[in-house]
Amino acid sequence: MKRSLFFIPVLAGLLLGGSLVAQNKAVPTKIGYIDAEKVVEAHPNYKAVKDVQIQAQNELKPLQDKLTPLQTKIQNGQATAKDQQDFQVLRQSYQDAAKKWQDKSQTALKPITEAIDKVIGTVAQQQGFAIVLDRKVAATSGLVVYADPSLDLTDAVIKAMPKQ
Repeated sequence: MKRSLFFIPVLAGLLLGGSLVAQNKAVPTKIGYIDAEKVVEAHPNYKAVKDVQIQAQNELKPLQDKLTPLQTKIQNGQATAKDQQDFQVLRQSYQDAAKKWQDKSQTALKPITEAIDKVIGTVAQQQGFAIVLDRKVAATSGLVVYADPSLDLTDAVIKAMPKQ
C-alpha cells in the first residue's frame, strides 16, 4: 500500500514535469506569404514552361479563330447543320489540343514547383515561419485581408533558389 502512495506523486511529478518541458520548446508561430507566380517565373528552368506555353498558343489560336465565328453564328441562330457539325468537330479538336498542352505544361512545371517547395521550406525554417501562404490564393479566398509587407518571403525564396 505504501508503495502505491509513493508512486502516485512520482508519476504525477514526471507527467507534470514532462508537459512543462514540452511547453518550453520554441515553436514558430509566424505566418508568411509569397508571390508564387513571381517565384516560379524567377526559376532558372522556367523558360521550358514558357516555351511550352508559346507552342500551345501557336496551336490553339488558329482553332480558336475558327471556333469564334461559328459560335457566333450558332448563338445568333444563323448556323446551318454543317456549321453546327463543324463547330462540334473543331470544339473537340480544341479541347483535345488544350488537354495535351496542359499536360505538357504540367510536366514541365512539376520539377520546378517541387524544387521551389523545398526552397520555401528551408527559407521558412531559417526565418522562423510556421506557415507560408500563396499571396494571391490567400487574398482571393478571403483567408487573408491584410498582411504586413515584412512577412513577404518572395525575394528571400528567389535569392535562395539554385542558379543553373
